[in-house]
Amino acid sequence: MAFRNTLGIVAVAMCICLSTLAHDAKSKSLPVGVLKALAADENAYCEQFLGDRKKGCRDDFRSNLSWLELQIAPSGQTAILVENRNLGACGSAGCSLYLFVRRSNAGFVQVLGTHGETGELAEIKVLQDVTNGHYNMQKTWRDGKTLTLYLWDGLRYSAHQTSIAPD
Repeated sequence: MAFRNTLGIVAVAMCICLSTLAHDAKSKSLPVGVLKALAADENAYCEQFLGDRKKGCRDDFRSNLSWLELQIAPSGQTAILVENRNLGACGSAGCSLYLFVRRSNAGFVQVLGTHGETGELAEIKVLQDVTNGHYNMQKTWRDGKTLTLYLWDGLRYSAHQTSIAPD
């Protein structure tokens, strides 16, 4: 009986800790420059609503963005990978993905392909190989077997090669 009580207490404590960690990670907001760079997507999202629903659409849009900061160069340069999970941004291949780097004017520019990509945050991996001073990146597709390699071309990450992972 004591073992069950101890196990129950540990389980509750774990849930509280995990909930707190998730809340803390969620409470950190995207930099203003990234939100400005996403303004066109936010406006397009809000255009589909009328009345009271339109009033809260900006907050709704922002609450459906997931993101993480990645180190993309050996120099320590970072970028922010954003997954847009809003209505109209997701399909069978995943949701819209964008990679933003800070420019000298404190603004951000999207550098994953020409207009972003499709997938999920968990599908993107920064590799140790370097091209043009930036780490290569790899996306694993939803099938878990197809891989796309992205190389830095001096301005952005471009899809270089798509292959099937060996079993």
